[in-house]
Order: sequence, then structure tokens, then C-alpha cells
Amino acid sequence: MLPEAERDALLSAGAPVRFADDEILVVQGEIGDFLYVLTEGLVKVMVAAETGVETALAVRARGDLVGEFGMLDSMPRTATARAVGLVTAVKVGRAAYDVLAGQYPTVLPAITRYVLGKIRASTERRAAERFWDARTLLAQVICELAEAHGERDPEGTVRLPFTQSEVGQFAGVAVSTAERVLAEFRRRGAIATTYGAIVVRDLLFLKEVRFSEKDR
Repeated sequence: MLPEAERDALLSAGAPVRFADDEILVVQGEIGDFLYVLTEGLVKVMVAAETGVETALAVRARGDLVGEFGMLDSMPRTATARAVGLVTAVKVGRAAYDVLAGQYPTVLPAITRYVLGKIRASTERRAAERFWDARTLLAQVICELAEAHGERDPEGTVRLPFTQSEVGQFAGVAVSTAERVLAEFRRRGAIATTYGAIVVRDLLFLKEVRFSEKDR
């Protein structure tokens, strides 16, 4: 969303950092005065209930920001972010961000649009959870993850580095329901499951499920 000069300035405004698999970038409830610009890898956004049980809400990837809400409004972090595999990023503190925003007037409007896009996507997903059935929701989420973040192999299958439980959480579907629907997708040959991952074998079938059910 940023012009090249502003993008380069943002990446130069912070320090490069690396995170190993499952390492935490930001913690829910903490006060933070920095954000991360992701440069490589995937990050899971998790929200914990009062019981301590975490639910996966979203995935962030290269070019995304992590932790910008807490930095911009000085309020506690709304979620925890965990690395999925190796993640590299640029850590930008509030002081450096303020200087950048002062030097480049287009930065703040672009980041505002980016934040609003996240809020809009969250609202649309909550609305979908009220009207779509579990089968449609899971097909939708798997398609989105495969198209945006999947690792395609020479045979044309797409590997998603997420568990069945996490995919169900992304879709807002109960664990037992997700297991039942994903078992159906396995029987049809649309997916296969391995330790810590889902392999998409028939993306076209899942797209047909997504559109046929949504159009009813």
C-alpha cells in the first residue's frame, strides 16, 4: 500500500529481527511501543480466553504489520502473535514511526487504510459465521489459506502449515464439527492431513463447495 520510497523508509526505520518456529512476537495484554513489519514467513494471531485457552484468529505474512494497534493507541495488545516456521521482520519503535510519519505524509493514511482493512475483514468474517454453515466456512478458509500462504509442490498439491484445530478456529467452527467436515473432505480426496499440516489435493472441489453453498 506504500509507494516505494515510503516503503523503503519504513523498512529502514527499524532493526531486523528473526523468530524461530512458535516464538512469540507480541503478547496479548502487554503494552507495546513498537510494531513489526513482516519480511518473510507466517505469523498466527491468537487470542486467549480468561481460562488461558488460545484461539487462532488470523494469519499474517510478508508485508503485513503486527502489533500496530497497541502501538498506535497505547492500549494493551489485543492478541498474541506466534511465528509459524522461521519469521523475519523489522521492528519499528514509536519514536522512529513518528519521525517517519512526519517526513512522509502518505504513511499515516496508508497505515490507517491497512488497519481499517483488518477491521473490515474481521467484521465480514463474523457476519459469515452467522449465515454460512460449517462446511462452507471451512472450505472458504482452506481456499484463502492455500491461495495466500500455501506451499505448492511440483505435483500441484498445496501444503498448509496449520493443524485441523487451527483451521477450525480460523473458520470459527467448533473442534468436533471441524473434524467431521474435514474428514468428509479427506474421504472425497480434497485434502490429506499430516502432523501439524493440511495438504490440499483438490482446490477446485473446495472452491465449488464455497461458492455453491454461499449462493444458496
